[in-house]
Amino acid sequence: MIHFSELQIDALCELFNIGVGRAASSLSQIVNDEVKLSAPSISLLRAADVATNLLGSDFRKFSTVSLDFSGPFEAKSMLIFPERNALVIVANMLEDSLNPEELAEFEQEAMCEVGNIIINACISALADLFEVEFHGGLPKHQYSDNTLISVFHGNAEEMVLILEVDLTVSQQRIEGDLLFLLGVNSLEELIKHLDHFLNKQGMK
Repeated sequence: MIHFSELQIDALCELFNIGVGRAASSLSQIVNDEVKLSAPSISLLRAADVATNLLGSDFRKFSTVSLDFSGPFEAKSMLIFPERNALVIVANMLEDSLNPEELAEFEQEAMCEVGNIIINACISALADLFEVEFHGGLPKHQYSDNTLISVFHGNAEEMVLILEVDLTVSQQRIEGDLLFLLGVNSLEELIKHLDHFLNKQGMK
C-alpha cells in the first residue's frame, strides 16, 4: 500500500493550508462576516475504511458537495458536513428573515457554492504550486444518510485523502471533511508532483 512520508504530509498540509486561506477569504465576503478555516489535518485511508473512520454520531446524516476534476491526475472530491452544521452555514449565507422552509429551498444552491469555493481553492493552490492545470466539473449537492459512503466501497482498493477542517462563522464552530478519492495512478502522480515541489524548495 502506498504511504506518504512525513515530509510529503507536511508539504501537503502547507499546500492545502494556502487553499483553505483563500477559501476563508472568499466565504467571508459571501456571509459578510469573518470566516475562519483551520489548517487541515491530513490522513490517507483505503476507500473501504472511510465509512468506519467517518461514521461517528455527527455523521448519521450528511450534506455533501461533490466535484470531479482532471489534469496531471484525476480525483473525485467530496466536501462533507453533518446535516445540522450545513444548515448553520446556509443560514449565515442567506437573509436572517428567511424561515426554515425558505432556507431549505436555497440550501442546495448555497451548499454548492460553499463546496465549489473550498474545493476549487484547494485545487487552485495545488495547480499554482505544482505549476500545472486542473479542470473541474460542476459541483453536485446531496443530502443523504450514511449509505452515501457506499460510493467508497465501490472503489475499495483506491485511496482517499482526507482533510479535516474546522470552519468558524459567527462564533459557531463547524466540523467538516474534504475527501479526495484517488486511484493508484493518480496517487502516484500526486506523490511525483509533491517530490518535484519539495526538490524545487530544496527540501529533498
